Amino acid sequence: MKQAALKILIAGAFFASATTQAVAAPEGEIRYVVKPSDTLYELTKRYLVNPAALERVRRANGVRNPRLMQVGQTLKIPRSLLKYRPVPLTLQSFSGSVSLTARGRNVTPRVGLSVREGAEITTRANSFAAFSGDGNSRLSIPSNSRVRIIDARRYLINGQIDVQIRVLKGRSEVVAPKVNGQGRYRIGTPLSVTAVRGTEFRVGFEPDGEVSLTEVLEGEVAVSAGESEAATAAGFGVASAKDQLGAQERLLTAPELVDPGRIQTAEMVEFAINELSGAAGYRTQIAKDAGFVETVTERISDAPLASFDGLEDGRYFVRSRAISASGLEGLSRTFSFRRKRAGVEGGVEPSPFDDAFKFAWRTQGSEDSLSAFQLWNAKTPGQLLVDEVALENSAIIISNLESGDYRWRVATFEIDEGDVIKVWSPTQELSVTE
Repeated sequence: MKQAALKILIAGAFFASATTQAVAAPEGEIRYVVKPSDTLYELTKRYLVNPAALERVRRANGVRNPRLMQVGQTLKIPRSLLKYRPVPLTLQSFSGSVSLTARGRNVTPRVGLSVREGAEITTRANSFAAFSGDGNSRLSIPSNSRVRIIDARRYLINGQIDVQIRVLKGRSEVVAPKVNGQGRYRIGTPLSVTAVRGTEFRVGFEPDGEVSLTEVLEGEVAVSAGESEAATAAGFGVASAKDQLGAQERLLTAPELVDPGRIQTAEMVEFAINELSGAAGYRTQIAKDAGFVETVTERISDAPLASFDGLEDGRYFVRSRAISASGLEGLSRTFSFRRKRAGVEGGVEPSPFDDAFKFAWRTQGSEDSLSAFQLWNAKTPGQLLVDEVALENSAIIISNLESGDYRWRVATFEIDEGDVIKVWSPTQELSVTE
């Protein structure tokens, strides 16, 4: 069964979306008002792709004499017949495994690379790409996604842009430019969504489930399928399957992260999330910048906990979105945090002296860190028998311990960028017998 295409309306401008098949040239037409001294021959020379286009425009507009046209007459000209300059999208940042193809050839990604019509971008697991375009537009592509640039041009006849991007799998986050006149900036899926005029929103598509997702963060969008149409304002989303328009759904509020600004010192970077009613899962992302142009990693989890391994020391930003049962992702808040690996492991080793114990440890993190050591009797936990700080060595020998049960722990600490970073090991036990 042929699927009906979705349509979307933003800021009062309506455009029919593309069907599931790729388009060789933009559909639709532009309107041109004839000026004094205009002739169809001159317009063809300046603005049309070839001389044969003249006859198509002449017939379509009922022009009898190409040299004589009425001033003020409106010509309807198919966009596919218009000359244009390419409107490239520039790769701002990327991480992980990102592949680019253009005209069937693989292209090595690099920051500053310009991609044009026909290019396809694929991100694999834990990989990201961000592009910038005209008018402060932005296209962010998270992991496990595939996006194709269908159209990216600026017409010579009116200086307006015509951009169409298709999310074939996964997701994209879009900040559309302010578009004037007959310009178009459209983003969609094979079920399709179109957007223009300075709107910020997200688009998602999962081919297996044949579900198209639209989440509006700024502006207003009207989504229609078949005979149904619904205006969707910021803070709402629509999940549509095939030609069935989904009901409007309020996006879930931003989930609260537990102490998101703390210094992350453990081997795994972890963020606990206060469970949010209505959430079926959570998408948590980490980036080097607050705008998440340089996203470095993300996790999608069913439980309200996001764990990350292999994150290098540095300053980062984190945000988390709750995912509803329909697949729509909600709002988020951004927090800054610092990653500084620090930790210590210790144990008791044989001592070279009789009646003595050697407590040794190994630190993880900076080589410039110092250590601290504490020992107490299990019966009197409030009275420290040994409390050493600023130890440069990685071991301490203690003798003359009476019989009994003891507890001890060791810490690594340093002052770094004005922060005191101190991490204690788990408390360990030691039994001394005669």
